[in-house]
Amino acid sequence: MTGPTAGNPALNSPQNAPNSEWTCVSWFKKISDTVASKTSRFFGRVVAAVLSVAAFIPSLGVDLVYAAKSLYDRKVTHLQTKVEWIRDIHDNDVKTTMANHNRFLAKNVLHHPEAIPEAAHRQLAEALNGDIPIELITPDQNAFTTFKFGEELRIGESRRYYDIGDGQALAMNNCPHQFYDELMMNRYLEKLGVPTIEIKPAVIRWEFEGEKYTMATYITTSFSEYAKQNAFLMHIRSTSEENELLDGKKLLVVDEDKDEDEYIRTPENWDEVLKPLVNDVRTLIDNGVSTRACYRIAATHKAIVVGKGNKFHSGGPAKYEIRAFPYEFVDETTQLDQLPPKKRLTAREEEEILQHYFELAAFVQFNPKAWCLPKEWKKLVKYLVERHIRR
Repeated sequence: MTGPTAGNPALNSPQNAPNSEWTCVSWFKKISDTVASKTSRFFGRVVAAVLSVAAFIPSLGVDLVYAAKSLYDRKVTHLQTKVEWIRDIHDNDVKTTMANHNRFLAKNVLHHPEAIPEAAHRQLAEALNGDIPIELITPDQNAFTTFKFGEELRIGESRRYYDIGDGQALAMNNCPHQFYDELMMNRYLEKLGVPTIEIKPAVIRWEFEGEKYTMATYITTSFSEYAKQNAFLMHIRSTSEENELLDGKKLLVVDEDKDEDEYIRTPENWDEVLKPLVNDVRTLIDNGVSTRACYRIAATHKAIVVGKGNKFHSGGPAKYEIRAFPYEFVDETTQLDQLPPKKRLTAREEEEILQHYFELAAFVQFNPKAWCLPKEWKKLVKYLVERHIRR
């Protein structure tokens, strides 16, 4: 898998490289001194002059080699200070978006991540408590602005989210490549029409021992803002507050003249309300995107329950719908070397993803605060998967 070319630690400075002593002048002097020690000073210079003519070309060639190597080292050292990633992106829209992000990084990121001293990282960690001002810039800003970290809003699979005010959160990634891969997948999902978090790139800057260091990250909508938009997150790491908000948001509303248990446990009664979710999953499958099977993070299955009026609601008859809501695709050890990650996922992968999302839907209907589904609800999920899996 192609790793990120985010630059390597700088090569040894050309000034510190060992200097060649094989030059025309030094060679002439050595011959002259050697012959003069055996004969006379005049004769030594005559012999040195004759031999130096023959040695001029190879000596010049060696000097040219050293000069070329010095220039090459300087060029490599300069290029490796840039933050760049190599990804095989087939989608032209995503490719254009990522090219814009790269230009933003080239302008504002000053250090390769591995070149930041550990002590400077500790200084940044102290700033997470909100005691130290940090500077921030985004593509729509002309200059850095100062802010302080607010409370920690959520611990994700491999990153943390902090409140920065105005209904926004800043993601602190564990590894540099997460920044790029998340932005890449985010743009891809937007194009596919699959709901996901809204993010934009950002660079933070802080000072340590008189030098300013920078780090690439991204800003997203604060999780508490979704409820204000009649949308409610549902996933394996849902907080107790989020589960409380989901309470009463039934996907199926049963008429009073019908037996509720019988109606809910009849698979075909779920067809209409699950249609947007099934379409999301099939879109992901057909475009090579998995929320678990391709990647190591098992908790990336995330859904969102949306009510009428929310931009993610399909406009169907159901008051509340459940949609796929994938984000956080990579962790410290997982990277995406191409987009789409696969041409198409397998039928087995499709079955696994459908099952997990249908389980989330069942929790919403049964009890979002429950730890596990009863046996009869698990049986319902199995029937729903069999009903909607493509043969």
